[in-house]
Amino acid sequence: MNSKYDRLFKSSTKEGNFWPAFTDILATILLVILLILITLMFTKQQELEGKEKDIQEQEEIIDSLVGYERGMIEQLSKAFQEEGVKVEIDQESGSIKFDSDLLFDYDQTALKPEFKQQLKQIIPIYSSVLLNEENRAAIDSILIEGHTDSDGTYMYNLELSQARAFSIVSYILSDEFGDFPNKDILREKISAIGRSESMPILVDGKEDMDQSRRVELKFRLAMNEQMQDVLDDLNIQND
Repeated sequence: MNSKYDRLFKSSTKEGNFWPAFTDILATILLVILLILITLMFTKQQELEGKEKDIQEQEEIIDSLVGYERGMIEQLSKAFQEEGVKVEIDQESGSIKFDSDLLFDYDQTALKPEFKQQLKQIIPIYSSVLLNEENRAAIDSILIEGHTDSDGTYMYNLELSQARAFSIVSYILSDEFGDFPNKDILREKISAIGRSESMPILVDGKEDMDQSRRVELKFRLAMNEQMQDVLDDLNIQND
C-alpha cells in the first residue's frame, strides 16, 4: 500500500513541478517578444524623427534659396525703376524675356539695331546689381537662352537658338558695346545656351508660336554642397 501511494504522490509532485516551469518559459518568451517590439518601436520613432529633421532642414535651405533669389529680383526691379528703364522681370524666376521677332529678322542671327540699344540700357544695370561686390559671390552664372517655336526640325531650331544666344553674348562683350560696371566679372560668368523648341510657351494647353520665339536673360545662384544635394533630391522625387 505504501509503495502505491508513494508512486501516486511522486507522480503528482512531478506534474506540479512541470507547470511552474512551463509558465516561466512562456513568461520569458513573452518578455523577449515585448522587448523586441519596444526596440522596433523605438527604432521606428528615431527614423521618423530623423526624417522630420531632414525635411525641416531641407525646407529651411529651400526657403533660404527662394528668399535670396527674391531679394535679387527685388534689387533688380528697384534699380531698373530708378533708372527709368522699363523691363518686365518674372517675379518667380527672375528672367527677362525678349521677343525674338523684335531682336532678329526671320531666320537670322544678326541683332537688330533697336535691340542693341535696348541691351545697352539693360545690361549695365543688370551687371551693376548682380555682380557688385556684395552679390557676385552668390551668382553662379548669367545665362542668355535662345528659344524657338516648333516650326522646323529640332536640330535646325537648336542651331538657330544657339547662334542667336551666342550673337547676344558676343555683342555684350564686344568693344562696340562699350564698357560698363563689372564687365570683366560678367565675362567669366555669362553663357550662351540654345534650347531649340524644348521649352514652348503654352496658352490654354497649346503652343503660342509668337511667345515661344524668345530670348531669356536669367541668373543662377551659386550653391554649396548641402544646397545642391537638396535640389538633387527634389529633382529625383519629381522624376
